[in-house]
Amino acid sequence: MSIAALRAAVLAAAFASGIWTIPASTQPATGTCVLQPLTPPLFAGTPAAEVLATPMPPGAGANPDEAVIEAAIEDIVDCINTGEAAYQFAIFTERYLAAQFADPDTYQPEFEMMLTLEPAGAPARFELRGVGDISWLDDGRVSAVVDLASGSTTYRDTLILAYVDGTWLIDEVVTFDPPR
Repeated sequence: MSIAALRAAVLAAAFASGIWTIPASTQPATGTCVLQPLTPPLFAGTPAAEVLATPMPPGAGANPDEAVIEAAIEDIVDCINTGEAAYQFAIFTERYLAAQFADPDTYQPEFEMMLTLEPAGAPARFELRGVGDISWLDDGRVSAVVDLASGSTTYRDTLILAYVDGTWLIDEVVTFDPPR
């Protein structure tokens, strides 16, 4: 799989398909990404299959209030809006990213090299329209419905967030609306 195809597949899976379609100047400025950029080697050199097989510690998030989850999703959108792959992929848990490499056609070193490249053009901007239907799962993760807009396209996606090292990250995408 090429770098461009992998980038498109992972971002689409993360509710960010179309991220390069709307020039940044057409959307208002957003905050700054507070996450650390993703850097190679992924998973500190641990094989993706081993990362994928490692379960998330139960109850890691300790039921935060809705404002904490809303703020975490705002941070995720800010990172997507940087246009820089190292920040755009930092919004995912290692387990989520490892699942992307379960496909034998996906070449992890090629993906890692892409993380170091400069953005190809002006990034598209996403506007967070709302976060709702927040629920706490028995395993400590949180489900939330996220409403986004980019240009004239709107998205309503259900995400599962996991608390990892003090930060809520996307661990699973349950539904896409519109499908992609």
